[in-house]
Amino acid sequence: MQLLAFLPVLLASSGLASPVCRNVNQPIYTLRLASPEPSLHNRPLTITNNSTLGVSASPEVKDEVHFYTVVNPTTGLAELHTSSPVNDATLTLIGSNGVLDFTPLKNPAAVTVPVGTTVDWTSFELDEGTPGEGTVKYVGKEGRWVMFPEGDEWELKWRSADAWTIETYIPVQVVYELVKEQN
Repeated sequence: MQLLAFLPVLLASSGLASPVCRNVNQPIYTLRLASPEPSLHNRPLTITNNSTLGVSASPEVKDEVHFYTVVNPTTGLAELHTSSPVNDATLTLIGSNGVLDFTPLKNPAAVTVPVGTTVDWTSFELDEGTPGEGTVKYVGKEGRWVMFPEGDEWELKWRSADAWTIETYIPVQVVYELVKEQN
């Protein structure tokens, strides 16, 4: 009898942890930087050694990040899901003190973090510039995209307007580009 009482909880929790199914007809996008720094401008974003999005100092491009959107019909805001079936993850901002890492997480809703830590994967907008290209905006908190040097790489972060940082950083824009049209 206790098993029957536990069964709905088990089924409900597995439903919450299930990945979002991708419609194969959805457009797939990639990300690159627009920067006043020539060494960063137009560079594609990849996964860095610290598992965040960024740019390697090497001119060789690792696997570019590809994503599709899942738009919340109530808010109109988007989640950005990686399109690799092997590494299905959601692009997430996570951190504290106003400086957030942009990183792919398998199930951000299940992440346990200390009090005061931001974990947000649901507050993105794709502002279209030209057809199939535009900028990724984070609307969860006022601020801007910046690149911080980390060893021989640059890591992309969201810096809140009220954040205090002593490190050197470069303001950037995150540009998305269409990789695959809808079928």
